[in-house]
Amino acid sequence: MYRRILITLLFLLAQSTTQGAEISASQWKLSLASGRGIIENPLAGRENGETPLLPSFSYYGKRFFFSNLTAGYSLVENERFYIDLIAQPNEDGLYFQLEKPGVGPGSASIFIPLFQAPEVSEIDRRVSLMAGPSGTLVTSLADLSFSWLHDISGVHHGNETHLSLDKQYPLLGGSLGFGIGAIHKDMDLINYYYHFREEEAGVFTNRYALAFPPGDVTDQYARLHFAYPLGNRLELRLAARYNRFDLDGRLPRFIEKPETLSWFAGIQYSIGSGR
Repeated sequence: MYRRILITLLFLLAQSTTQGAEISASQWKLSLASGRGIIENPLAGRENGETPLLPSFSYYGKRFFFSNLTAGYSLVENERFYIDLIAQPNEDGLYFQLEKPGVGPGSASIFIPLFQAPEVSEIDRRVSLMAGPSGTLVTSLADLSFSWLHDISGVHHGNETHLSLDKQYPLLGGSLGFGIGAIHKDMDLINYYYHFREEEAGVFTNRYALAFPPGDVTDQYARLHFAYPLGNRLELRLAARYNRFDLDGRLPRFIEKPETLSWFAGIQYSIGSGR
C-alpha cells in the first residue's frame, strides 16, 4: 500500500501545473483513472513503479487552492498574470522511497568497518517539503511559470528553481496539453540526495567528493497529455513525461538512468463543480 501511494504521488507531482483564474465561488474536482501507469526510477538499483489506478483532486477557493500535491495561497490573480505562495514535496526524495532499503543509516552496519562503498539501493533519504513564491504569465501561445522553492522541513535546507512553458489546445473534440521546463537544484539539495554521507561510505566519502564534487544541477523535462470525453463524467486520458537528469554535480553512481520516460493510459471518472 505504501509503495502504491508513493507511485501515485510521483505521478501527481509529474503532472502538476500551476493554474490560476478569477473565480467567484469555491470549486472542486475529484477524479479516478483506471488503466496502467509506469514511473521509471532513475536511481541505481531501484525498481520502477507501476499502478493501475491514478486518483487526483483539486480545490480552488477565493485565495487558497490545492491541486494534487501542490497547496497554495493566491496573492495576485487576474486573467493575464498571477502570483502565489505554494508548497509541494520534493520529487528526488520520493524516488528513494519507492523501494525502501532493508538496512539504512543509523543501523548496526555503521559500526562495521567499510571496505567498499555501499550500493545505492542500500541508501535511504527523506522526502522534503519545498515552499516559496510562484508566478505565471498567461499568453495566447503558452503560459510561462517561474517558482523559487526552499526546503522548509529541515531535511537538506536546499533550494530549487522551476521554469516552465505550458499550454492546452482543443484537438479532435478533446484537449491536448504540452509542457517543457527546467528545474535548477542547488548544491545543498544535491549533496543530500546524490552523495554519500561519512557514516555510509567511510573513507570513500572524501574520495568520491574529490572525484565528483557536489554542485548545482539543472534537470530538464517535457510532458504531454491528451483527454477525450467519452460521456458526461468519463474521458480517455493519456499522459507522458520525459526527464533528463543533469549528472554534473551528482555522484554518477547514484543515477542509473539519466533519461527516463513515465506514462499513464486509462479511463478517468470525475465528479465535482469543475474549474
